[in-house]
Amino acid sequence: MQPPGVIHLDQASRLWKKKPFSLMVKPVGNFCNLNCSYCYYSPSSCTHGRMSDDLLRESMYKVIVHNESDEISICWHGGEPLFAGLDFYEKALDFQREALKAKGSLQKISNSIQTNGTLIDRKWASFFRENNFLAGISLDGPRDIHNAFRLNIAGLPLFDKTMEGLGHLIDHGVEFNTLSTVNAYCKGRGADVYGFLRDSGSRFMQFLPVVSPGKTWGINALDYGRFMVDIFDQWWGNHDAGKYYVQLFDVTLANYMSMEGGLCQFSPVCGDVPVVEMDGKVYACDHFVTPEHLLGSIADEADSLFFNGKLPNFGIRKFSALPKKCLNCEHLKLCYGGCPEHRIVNTADGRKLNYLCEGYTLLFDHIQSRLKEMSDFIRGL
Repeated sequence: MQPPGVIHLDQASRLWKKKPFSLMVKPVGNFCNLNCSYCYYSPSSCTHGRMSDDLLRESMYKVIVHNESDEISICWHGGEPLFAGLDFYEKALDFQREALKAKGSLQKISNSIQTNGTLIDRKWASFFRENNFLAGISLDGPRDIHNAFRLNIAGLPLFDKTMEGLGHLIDHGVEFNTLSTVNAYCKGRGADVYGFLRDSGSRFMQFLPVVSPGKTWGINALDYGRFMVDIFDQWWGNHDAGKYYVQLFDVTLANYMSMEGGLCQFSPVCGDVPVVEMDGKVYACDHFVTPEHLLGSIADEADSLFFNGKLPNFGIRKFSALPKKCLNCEHLKLCYGGCPEHRIVNTADGRKLNYLCEGYTLLFDHIQSRLKEMSDFIRGL
């Protein structure tokens, strides 16, 4: 087991200021026109209003002027971030340009936005295209799956509005990916969901397991594993590798090849995407918007928020708190124990095991030979 206070070289890279930097900004807190049953967003989040222009300017200046990274990614999230209004994002881009000019920097700034898609119209799609926004659209699958737990505040389904928004993105040539929750209603439907997303034009897919033991919408570990196995079999059987991209498969392959996976939950260290709330408070992760994970305010010095103190310690604990079962597992370097939020199962050594462990094991065992095949192909063996 890793001694206290000792970190591996790949973990130490979290402290390197020139590493590509990502920040999540939630301009309207958890305000949303949907009331999804499985929403994880903490009730401690701000719930009303829009981030002030002063806080928006300070957020952009802090992350750019006081940041040595060559590449900076800003993800606008929520709640439903489109409620901030088009003018908000026009100002954000202006502030980004001002900060770059003030610094005299050639840093690359990229913007993405995660939306439920119901508010996207031609104006939004045109703005995203003209300003190179990557749009993430929340789409759980076919109509019955999407509408099972994803309803508006009046309890009505909005599948058609989401598909209409997706249509605008496609018509305007906006780069997009889909984010789909894997919930109880998805059980046994992996092939259906993958086929639907593929036919809907999604080439980049993310699947987010809903871990809610005891809730009707939560999925258990083995059902999640079987769901992802079915998707892999469709993806592999259709010869979709290299044409359609499933985040979990990409990250697993990168980890298998000892390359940078790029996803915090399957890296040895997490905390790569701190979040700025509507009121300027900064947290280690948007899954941990709680007082104990408060890093400070955007008004504080950037170094104390993003590179020193609480944030690196939060990230390093991901590996140092692993139970013996993980440390002795043949698949350790494929998942590194998964997301700390999902470590809720007690073990004999008093540490917490990921709730999805059995599902990950099922998937990794199933695709092991394919990982080698893909790795050999990439390496030219």
